[in-house]
Amino acid sequence: MSVRVCLAALAVLLLVGPARAQGVGAGTPLRPVTGAAAITNARVVVAPGRVLERATVVVRDGRIVAVGRDVAVPFDADVVEGDSLTVYAGFVDAFGIAGVPKPEDPDDYDGDRGAPPRALAGLTPERDVRDGFDPSDARIKQLREVGFTAAHVAPRGGFFAGQGAVVLLRETGRQEAPEALVLTEPVSVVAAIDPASGVYPATPMGVLAEIRETVENARRRQAGRTAYDRAAEGASRPRFDPVLDAVGTLLDGDRQLVFVAESWLDGFRALRVSQELGLRPVLAGVPDAAPLLGRLRADEVAVFAPLALPDTVKADSTALAVPLPSTTPGEVSFVTNRRIVSYRDAPTELEALTVQKRAAVARAEASPAALDSAGVTFAFATFEVKPAEVHANLRRMVRAGLAPDAALAALTTTPAELLGLGREIGTVEVGKLANLVVTTGPLFQDSTEVRHVFVEGVGYEVEAGGPEGADPDAVVQAVGTWDFEVSTPGGAQTGTFTITGSGGDLSGTFTSGGETSPATVSVAGNALTMSFSTDDFGTVTITGIITGDEFSGTAAVGPLGSFPMTATRQPE
Repeated sequence: MSVRVCLAALAVLLLVGPARAQGVGAGTPLRPVTGAAAITNARVVVAPGRVLERATVVVRDGRIVAVGRDVAVPFDADVVEGDSLTVYAGFVDAFGIAGVPKPEDPDDYDGDRGAPPRALAGLTPERDVRDGFDPSDARIKQLREVGFTAAHVAPRGGFFAGQGAVVLLRETGRQEAPEALVLTEPVSVVAAIDPASGVYPATPMGVLAEIRETVENARRRQAGRTAYDRAAEGASRPRFDPVLDAVGTLLDGDRQLVFVAESWLDGFRALRVSQELGLRPVLAGVPDAAPLLGRLRADEVAVFAPLALPDTVKADSTALAVPLPSTTPGEVSFVTNRRIVSYRDAPTELEALTVQKRAAVARAEASPAALDSAGVTFAFATFEVKPAEVHANLRRMVRAGLAPDAALAALTTTPAELLGLGREIGTVEVGKLANLVVTTGPLFQDSTEVRHVFVEGVGYEVEAGGPEGADPDAVVQAVGTWDFEVSTPGGAQTGTFTITGSGGDLSGTFTSGGETSPATVSVAGNALTMSFSTDDFGTVTITGIITGDEFSGTAAVGPLGSFPMTATRQPE
């Protein structure tokens, strides 16, 4: 019996079980019956710096149809009482990995390592993220619950990874294809200083050489095509070349070059090679942009700033008392090499390393404020940040000097404009997509929580504080094979799920009736989220708490609702 058949059996059990209300709950993959919703008497932040007090927002069929103080609530609208709540435009992830599969590990290669296949080398600009987008990725739900409603995503891996597009972060409805969540055609070509493993180009210099050669070849190809189109004598007929055709979209201005760099040094390299090639990139991923401010401002380069921050440093009072190196914008702090002669030098070395780490943390926290002060356009990007840490990191950045309105703009209006979607998303205005975030108070206050999220008019209610018993600081072991039981009104359903991997790189499978389906897995503290897709019931999402070898939570089975679930890890 397949997993799909098992779920069908679950539906039958529910039908013959005790009667209960059969409404459409938040988080189900079905569209609401009415198609209309209203958030009443709320504080509405239309855009950064533009606020309406005690206003109402009405949405219908995926669009905002009314915003104001004297707005009539339609008779058929699902109503959210907004007293004491604040409404913001849905956050826009300027660059993320939600729904994007990890690159497969290459098979052992025994060919010419100086001239490997281009996919192994990392040269795949023709790859389209829409072809592999997975709407069942657990990360989509996690990002939605912290306020993200749309995301610019792109293929991963390689120095020319592929082309990115913008997707909506909602669930697919019944009989709705994943393509329905794609909001745009490709908007970007993503480059990175990402050396290949064991083959050329295996160094940053090799990567830069390959980028230069590829772009110049694309430019020559364009010149040849122009000559052929003009029937120039002796012009050769252009041949199909997926790589050069894809890179040619950058030269035509049809795509934006997004250059990912993991350090300020790689950032300098990316800016330099882009200038040499006559391209203006968006620089993405640099945790500390201060050393680049002058160049970014002079070249009018925008930045996708990462929301991930280094872990805070727990240190003794001696280390905390040592002054930090300079963090003046545009200045780079270096720590001289130190030599340990004996164990007596260990305390001094530990103190120095702690101070160095504290300085890196402080620079990363202050980087968005430095960008804003320098007049550099920037938008926030999730990359691989843990969704549970997003709001805490934003508050750390605000405490480090970033103005709240600038932080809000970097989550809403600025990424919308940079992605060419300013007319569709980014503000709470009539005619725009009904992408909204409803919070318990001002966004950057410590006590504020997200309560509701709307994505293209589909509403989701967010549980306060996450699953009951969630502890973001807990350390648990999720890897293993677990025997589960789901309790339903018609009886228990059993099976196993298996989690493999390590750290934040986890994957899983869900097995029932002898058939297995792949699943996405994430763990935040002691909270487990696991999701997989079914043809008939949309996404099945398992959420709950791990305590030792025991799991307790719920299984949300599409339109059938949520049911209590327990599991026990099998002995090794």
